[in-house]
Amino acid sequence: MDFTWPALLAVSFAIILFIRILQIHFRNDLREIPGPFLASFSNIDRIRSCVGKEQMNYHIALHRKYGRLVRVGPNHVSISDSNTIQQIYSISTKFTKSDFYVSFDPKTPAGTISTIFSVRDETAHKAIKRPVANAYSMSTMRELEPMNDACSEIFLQKLQSMVGTNVDLGKWLHWYAFDVISSITFSKRLGFMEQETDIGGVINAIEGRLIYCSIVGQAPWLHRYLLLGNSFVERMANRFVPAVAALGSSSIIVSFAAKQLQQRMNRYPKTTETQLPDMLDRFRRFKDGEEVMDYSRLLSHASANIFAGSDTTAISLRAIFYYICRTPSAHRKLLAEIDQADRDGRLSDPVTFAEAQELKYFQAVVKEALRMHPAVGFLLERVVPRGGAEVGGTWLAGGTVVGINPWVVARDKEVYGEDSEEFRPERWLTASEQQLKAMERNNLAVSLVASCRAASVLTVRVLC
Repeated sequence: MDFTWPALLAVSFAIILFIRILQIHFRNDLREIPGPFLASFSNIDRIRSCVGKEQMNYHIALHRKYGRLVRVGPNHVSISDSNTIQQIYSISTKFTKSDFYVSFDPKTPAGTISTIFSVRDETAHKAIKRPVANAYSMSTMRELEPMNDACSEIFLQKLQSMVGTNVDLGKWLHWYAFDVISSITFSKRLGFMEQETDIGGVINAIEGRLIYCSIVGQAPWLHRYLLLGNSFVERMANRFVPAVAALGSSSIIVSFAAKQLQQRMNRYPKTTETQLPDMLDRFRRFKDGEEVMDYSRLLSHASANIFAGSDTTAISLRAIFYYICRTPSAHRKLLAEIDQADRDGRLSDPVTFAEAQELKYFQAVVKEALRMHPAVGFLLERVVPRGGAEVGGTWLAGGTVVGINPWVVARDKEVYGEDSEEFRPERWLTASEQQLKAMERNNLAVSLVASCRAASVLTVRVLC
């Protein structure tokens, strides 16, 4: 049989590809870790589960089938062992963020910059975080309560005006969350609730950006070489497929943040000129009359607040109201607790965060809702440090990507009991001290501190 050169090349390529697949599949340190066959040599399985918006449930199913460690990619291991949380995610950990976060870097007029959320280098992360850590503290959030209260009042007035009509509560909670984040960041409520619309299309832009980043993050090289991380591809997309370009573009978000930042700086050029220091005040620092943090870094923090803060706050609020509405017994107990606190004079108007913290059953409801529906449903990826490390009783080579899906550890039956799939706030009130510590440890809910404060106060005020 005669073979043509194209046929020989095709056969040679197939043989080389087959050998490469075998090499990846039988990699020494990962070949004993169980998982889907396709995932052992391709990222297609990861991308497929993410496109279907079911990666959290898929990971839960995989761990039930294969155990504590599951190979979910050629170089990726998903972990459900709670004992590894401290090793992988502690402040002193040597495990750094993976390239999953590359596509989250926003593009600004000064070039692509890393945010406190997306930066991979640990030294750079500490340098970015150190000057602004106090701005994200719980004490700061308490100081900013008046800004939150103003948004809550508008939200309640709007609900009162819609009594007897069908309301998309999820949409309203998102508008509320965005007004809260903009208020505490820029000292300016943007009016999503008053205008009852997505101002400037920024919420839609954030949703599109999150979809894009979540999917291409499963195979970061796609972003870097074939998709919108490549300047040539981005120019072509902007020219011929604007809808696709908009999906992965951070320009709308950055432009929105830049506009608010400039307006805020025009209103209050100096930190001391605002009546109540907002988060931007706490980002900006002056030494000998000169501002220490440059504009690009201020824009980075402002963009991160808008991009990550509003969405996680909205998700947390939706989860709380969803589980209260679908669990009549919890609803009744919560109303009884709030009514009793009100009769006892333990609630002011507006309700404060400190007062909400004293409502034990309510706090259990919040924790349980965020356990049932964490804001993030994919792996919180980290890279095994150079030299390798033993993780969950298995030695993994340096460079291996590991991670824990918050949804997986939130349903750990050894920690939460056999009814871990059920919404039962009482588990947080009846657990032993040791069990409660384990439950708290497994809580990998990702959110700004503002989410907790906003969720606590708004929920109590709505139910009062």
